[in-house]
Amino acid sequence: MKRVSLIQQLWMLVIAAVVLAAAGSLTANLFNARDYLQQQLAAQSADAANSLAMLITQNQADPVMGETLINAAFDQGHFRQISWIDAKGKALVLRQNAQRAGDTPAWFREVFTLVPAPARAMVSSGWMQAGYIQVESEAGYAYESLWRGALNVSFWVLLAGLVVGAIGSLGVSTIRRQLLSVVNQAKSITQRRFITIPEPDGPEMGRLAQAMNAMVMRVKAMFEEEAVRLEALRRQINFDSVTGLANRGYFMGRLGAELGERDKEGRTLLLMRIDGLAELNAKLGRPLTDEMLSQFGAALRDHERFGLESLASRLNGADFALLLGSAQAEPARLEALHDELGALLSSFASQDICLAMAATDLRDGDAIRDIMSRLDNALALSEAAGGVRVMLADENFNKPLAMTADRWGSVLDEAIAMRQLKLVRFAVRDASGGMLHEEAPLRLLQGEEWLPAGQFMPMAIRTRRVAALDLAAVSLALQQLAAEPACRGIAVNLAAESLADDEFVAKLVGQIRTHRVAAGRLWLEMAEVGIVQRFERFRVLCLALADLPCKVGIEHFGRQFSLIGQLHDLGIDYLKIDGSFVQQIDQEAGNQAFLKGVCNIAHNIGLGVVAEGVRTDAEQQMLLSLGFDGLTGPGVK
Repeated sequence: MKRVSLIQQLWMLVIAAVVLAAAGSLTANLFNARDYLQQQLAAQSADAANSLAMLITQNQADPVMGETLINAAFDQGHFRQISWIDAKGKALVLRQNAQRAGDTPAWFREVFTLVPAPARAMVSSGWMQAGYIQVESEAGYAYESLWRGALNVSFWVLLAGLVVGAIGSLGVSTIRRQLLSVVNQAKSITQRRFITIPEPDGPEMGRLAQAMNAMVMRVKAMFEEEAVRLEALRRQINFDSVTGLANRGYFMGRLGAELGERDKEGRTLLLMRIDGLAELNAKLGRPLTDEMLSQFGAALRDHERFGLESLASRLNGADFALLLGSAQAEPARLEALHDELGALLSSFASQDICLAMAATDLRDGDAIRDIMSRLDNALALSEAAGGVRVMLADENFNKPLAMTADRWGSVLDEAIAMRQLKLVRFAVRDASGGMLHEEAPLRLLQGEEWLPAGQFMPMAIRTRRVAALDLAAVSLALQQLAAEPACRGIAVNLAAESLADDEFVAKLVGQIRTHRVAAGRLWLEMAEVGIVQRFERFRVLCLALADLPCKVGIEHFGRQFSLIGQLHDLGIDYLKIDGSFVQQIDQEAGNQAFLKGVCNIAHNIGLGVVAEGVRTDAEQQMLLSLGFDGLTGPGVK
C-alpha cells in the first residue's frame, strides 16, 4: 500500500476543510432561504385569503361576484389553488393548477421541498356564516428563486473556497519548503554531508531546524577538533621542528610509496649536504643557526616552485633531500637552486659555505638502496669539487626520447578515437581478505607497447586531453562491470585536472546514468593533491554524483592532511591513505597512533578507509588492527 506523505495529508486536510466549509455554508444558506420562502408563501396565501373573504363578505356573499373575484386572483398565477367552501363543506368555487416545475431540477425539489401551508379566511353573509376561502400559494416560483439563489451562492462559495484554498496553498507550500529543507538536511547527513540550513520562522519547524543545525555544528566541531589534534600529531611524528621539513622516517616511507606506485610520472631526488654545520652552529650559536635552517627549509618547501607533490626532508643534521617532478629538475633549474641556497647559507655565516648537491631520476625497478647508493657516490664527487656544482648521477643513463606536445596530442587523439586504451586491474582486499574492489589504472597502446599512465598523463594534461581520457576510462570500467556481474567493483582514478573542463562533470554524470545498474559497482577517486587546488570544483562533482549509485573517494590521502577538515559536507565514501604513512607501520608507534585516529574520525562520518602501498604481512596485520577497512599494494594479491 502506498504511503501518503505528510504534505499530501496537509493538502487533504486543507481541501477537506475548504470543501466542508463551503458545503456547510451553502447548505445552511439554502435551508434558511427555503424556510424564508415557505414563510413568504404562507403569508401570501393568508393575505390573499383574507382579501378575498373580505371582498366577498362586502358583496353579501354573492356567488357570482365571489367567483369573479376568485378568478381574478387566480389568474395572476401566484396560487396553485383557490376555493370557496360553504358552511356544509361543499366547494362553491374551485380553481386549481398542477404544480409548476419550471427549470428547477427534480433532485433539488426533493432535497429542498417547499410545503406552503394553505390559508383560510371566513366569509359572512350578514350575520350568517357563508363558508370560508382557502388559498394555497404556487411553490414553483419559489423553487425557481431558490434554485437561482443556490447557483449564485454556489458561485460565491466556490470563489471564496478558491481564495481560501489559495491562501491555504501558500501556507502548505511554506510548510513544505521548510519541511523539505529539513528533510534534505537529514538526507545529506545520511550521505555524509553535514550542512546547516536557515532556521524557518515558524516555532515548530524552527525548533526542529535549530536542533538539526546544532547537531551538525557539534559534529563539525568534533570533526575539526579531531582533525587539528591529528594534524598536530602528524607533524610531531613526521616533521622536523626546526626546518618544518619531513623527517627521515616519513621521507623514506614516501620514497618507498613513490617507487611502489604503478602509474607515477617521472620523479627526481636531490640530496644536499651542508659542510661544517656543527662548526657553524658553534660559531653562530643555536638560535641563529636554527633561523638559518628554518629559512633553508622554507626555500625547499616552495610548492609553487617545485610542485604540490614535492617533498623536502631533513634526513639528519646536515643532510637534506628534495623529491620533485622531473619536469622541475632540469639541470639549469637545479644549478639555480644550488646557487640560491648557497647564497642563503653564506649570508648567515658571512663566508662561503660548501653545499654539496647530487640528483638522480627514479627508475622503474629501483629500490631505495639503489637510489641512495647512486646519490651518495654523486654527492661525494660534489663535495670533492668543493660543492660548486650539482652532480647528476644519471649522466650516462639512457632516457627515452621525448615527443613534442603536438605529436603527443595526435597520439592521444588516435588512442581515444581507435579505443587503443585498456584498464589493468589490481586487487583491493577488505578486512576479511575478500575482494573490496579492483584498482584499474589506464594503459595506452603505442606501437606494440602498453604505456602506463605516468608516461602519457602529463602530456594529456598539457595538451588538454585529460578529461577525454578519464571519460574513456570510466566508459571502459562500466562496460567491464556490465559484462562481469561477479566483479565486486572497479576503481577508476580521475585526474583532478579534468575538473577544469566545464563539460566534464555533465558528461561523466550522463555516462553513469546510462549504465545505472553497473555504476553501483563503480568507484571513482581523485588524488588529494589535485583536489586541494580545485576544491570547489571537486565539491561540484561530489554534489552531482550524490544521487547516483557510484562511490567517490580520495586517494593518496594524508599528504595535505588539512583537507580532512573540509570533508564533512562532500558526501564522499572512502579514503585511501597514502603509502608514505604505511611503510613499516608495524615498527612506527607514532604513525600507528596517527592512523588509528584517522580511521576513527573517518568512521565517525561513515567513510571507509583503505591503506595504499602495503608490502608485508606484518604491515597488513597492523593496519587491520588499527581499523582499516581495506588494503592494496604490492603485498596484496
